Amino acid sequence: MKPTFFDKKTCGTCKKAQVYLNESQVEFEKVDIINSPPSRELLEKFIDEDDVKPHLNSRSAIYRELKLGQNIPDKAKAIELMLQDPNLIKRPFIVKGSVASFGFTANEFDEKWGTSSN
Repeated sequence: MKPTFFDKKTCGTCKKAQVYLNESQVEFEKVDIINSPPSRELLEKFIDEDDVKPHLNSRSAIYRELKLGQNIPDKAKAIELMLQDPNLIKRPFIVKGSVASFGFTANEFDEKWGTSSN
């Protein structure tokens, strides 16, 4: 089973992550996060109850409009907002079975997706 890679065409971080995965020969299934957002169940499974902020896209318009940096929502409210506007989900969001990552860092990808930054 391949990881599911939720991305947005215009997301620079998503493009960097794809290059990193491709160079590491990690196959994945790409899904447009806006047209086919992750399910409530997936978000509930992988968003930390005690630390919602790392799962929020601080560059999204809704994040700024609602001042979520100062008013961090609880998990339930964050998920509601993400379902209303998938741009609020930190990208890329990658999931396979019981493993997921939000955003892109080489170290996290090496650990979770078997890539290598060497």
